[in-house]
Amino acid sequence: MANQFIETTLMDGFADGPHITEVQTGIANQGLYGPDDYVLEGGRSAEAQILTNNSIRIFDAVFVIQGRRDVMAANDYADVTIANGAQGMNRNDIIVRRYEKDESSEVEKTSFAVIKGTASSGTASDPVVPTGDIRSGATLHNMALYRVKLQGLNIVAVEPLFKLLCNMSELQKQFDELNSNLIQSGTELVPNANGYFAIKNITFPVPYAEIPNVTATVSNGDNNNSLEANIFAQVGRVSKTGCVLKVCCWNEQLSGSKFNVSWIAVGKREL
Repeated sequence: MANQFIETTLMDGFADGPHITEVQTGIANQGLYGPDDYVLEGGRSAEAQILTNNSIRIFDAVFVIQGRRDVMAANDYADVTIANGAQGMNRNDIIVRRYEKDESSEVEKTSFAVIKGTASSGTASDPVVPTGDIRSGATLHNMALYRVKLQGLNIVAVEPLFKLLCNMSELQKQFDELNSNLIQSGTELVPNANGYFAIKNITFPVPYAEIPNVTATVSNGDNNNSLEANIFAQVGRVSKTGCVLKVCCWNEQLSGSKFNVSWIAVGKREL
């Protein structure tokens, strides 16, 4: 069977004229950011401010709506109108960033909209937020931004519903922080030396740059699992290279026992 030829587009290349479509850009962005809806970190990241019980201000942001980047300029904002509440009633409204495509002209646009919830004398429920798959040709999709909670006439809360994506610089900082942490653990069989106390020195497999945090738990390691025992573990003399595990046992029937002590240490890695 002959191979089927599928035409591709080199997006990051010169083609002696326009050759990249919005569909291709959206698909490429989905591969970069993910297939869902996001607000990118930067500026005020769609911060919301309650102005009145009928108005909420949304500040500048970069939205990514299923791969379609949608930008509000720095220091820009939009005021969104919320319908009046009703005395003694509760309601949830959802503020959305709405994507629309005109089927005849194929022109795409975005705007803010409010999906009004149903008032209730009890607990308010969220209204249904219509969504669509833009990649498959949907002409309407709503990105949920905020849940606006009304009690009576008052807006009492504005709760974010969107996913915030970190920029590459912030991700690198987080990776560096994670990589600087060293987690080590182990289990030691600690003999009971005198019927009441057990002590064992341990050395960390890898030394730390700073004194780490260490914790330990103990269980009866011999064949006395059915015997009630008042035993507990402590950690002492913690250094960059090791610590002392201590077991206290107040049950004389376990005077000859050995104890399994599990420990975990968390601290800065030596670079």
